[in-house]
Amino acid sequence: SIISTGQIEYMLEKFQSPSAIERAIAEGYEYFLAKRLGASVGYMGIQANEPHGKLFLSKIYLLKEYRGKGYAKDMIAQLVEMAQQLRLKSIWLTVNKGNPSVEAYKKMGFTVVRDQVADIGGGYVMDDHIMEKEV
Repeated sequence: SIISTGQIEYMLEKFQSPSAIERAIAEGYEYFLAKRLGASVGYMGIQANEPHGKLFLSKIYLLKEYRGKGYAKDMIAQLVEMAQQLRLKSIWLTVNKGNPSVEAYKKMGFTVVRDQVADIGGGYVMDDHIMEKEV
């Protein structure tokens, strides 16, 4: 209910399709699967040192039945460890202003540093908070 069905379909093709993920990997993004008992339950996409000194959390998704059970918290904890090993100073992300995940990110130590409206093409925009967590 945050964005229209049309925008969801557009964004899935533009950012989540196999070809979009292949392009992102070619641009330096890395993807990680979250697994429970051998089954994939979610994934995240990151770009380290983008911009310099920061880790960009581009995507973090969990299957619906695994949300609210601490898996995202565990994934963020692993990112903190990764950022520390890479000697990066923070993790940042963008999240729709109306997304209930904003509160979850705050509980994990992220703060809103600014807002951004980005034209993503197709007549759509992303109206996001930019959130950051020091590591």
